[in-house]
Amino acid sequence: MIAHARAVVRPGVLAEVVSRPPLTLRQVRAGAATVGLCLVGTAAGPLAGDDLRLSMDIAAGACAQLVAAGASIAQGGSSRMAADVHIGAGGRLDADPGALIVSAGACVGLELSLALEPAAALTWREVVVLGRTGESAGRATLRWNVTRGDTPLLRQRVDLADPALADWPGMTAGCRVLLSELRIGPHVDARTVVHNETAVTQRLADGATLTTVLAPSAAAAHHVLQRAEQVSAR
Repeated sequence: MIAHARAVVRPGVLAEVVSRPPLTLRQVRAGAATVGLCLVGTAAGPLAGDDLRLSMDIAAGACAQLVAAGASIAQGGSSRMAADVHIGAGGRLDADPGALIVSAGACVGLELSLALEPAAALTWREVVVLGRTGESAGRATLRWNVTRGDTPLLRQRVDLADPALADWPGMTAGCRVLLSELRIGPHVDARTVVHNETAVTQRLADGATLTTVLAPSAAAAHHVLQRAEQVSAR
């Protein structure tokens, strides 16, 4: 299945939204002057052979929030999930598109492409769970391509598709959950902070950080992230 969901947000207005199962976008309540969107899974997926893409265009001065109704579960065979986001000058996006659980036997290629104007702000959180409770890990590859203005900010590829590599202590430290949070904006305190043996916030550039957390469960990963955010706010 090939499916594409797209949203265009202008200041205070959802100007366009297009969805196709299993990717369905619904407008929800958010803060003042913020357009809220919820990603709802309206069919199983990603399944073997699926090619799913989410596109968002946040216009200059617009503010949007993306949440998810629940986790996505990848089942059987190879599939692809991609997100393509543009944020105009003075725009902001807070995005938590939900956890992706990669079941045993599944192999997912995750691709994230973010293009921000220099004065734009972003929080993007991604959670990958390798295997459901009590089963062997699925496989995944993660590619992030982030630019701010004309400057590359982050080029990252994480290969969790090779079981031998994924089991290497230097890669996952025996954990099955990888949480990544990218924060960009003029008010981001860009410091490198080691939170514990499996969690670190890295300074990418002025006003840009990437926090990476390895944990045995999604709940534990979010707990570490909350503590990390408290440290950053001091």
